Amino acid sequence: MLIHKGNFLKRKSAGLLLAAALAGLAGPLPAAPGAAHAPAAAVRAPEAVAAEFYGWYLQALDADQDPLSDRYERLNAYVAKPLVEQLLRRLQATGAGRTAAGDYFLQSARIRGAWLHGRVQAVTLRRQARGADVLVTLDGDGDAKHELVLAMVLDNGTWKIRQVSRAALDLPESSPGRSII
Repeated sequence: MLIHKGNFLKRKSAGLLLAAALAGLAGPLPAAPGAAHAPAAAVRAPEAVAAEFYGWYLQALDADQDPLSDRYERLNAYVAKPLVEQLLRRLQATGAGRTAAGDYFLQSARIRGAWLHGRVQAVTLRRQARGADVLVTLDGDGDAKHELVLAMVLDNGTWKIRQVSRAALDLPESSPGRSII
């Protein structure tokens, strides 16, 4: 088909519009191989954030720094604002970084050296649209294993720690309300 000099743009534009309309009727085009959707790829998994936080937190403690006061900005990247505010109120009330009950993020009165230099493992136990529960294991030596459960919240596309509690995994082998199998 010959295209006349004066009608080239008109015919090409009409052809593009027709192709776009037909593509819209056919549905979305398949993504190119290797192409990732930016919004979905931007949100990191809660267990990845939890493991990164504890790696940084333990490193800061090992360097004799108080993450709440010495590294406040970095702490805010991992911890939800209401929890940070609660910890700051506790810090002001006691006048020291650690209370008699111990370190909040470790849920322990003392910090074992094996935790500072051991492995940090995290696994998501439950995940919903804006909340997740993550099991964090600090594993130094076999007998120095320490497990925590984090309640995390999705805050502006970033998973943040909302609450930390000690993992209650010391359950009896069987109980009347639980089947053995």
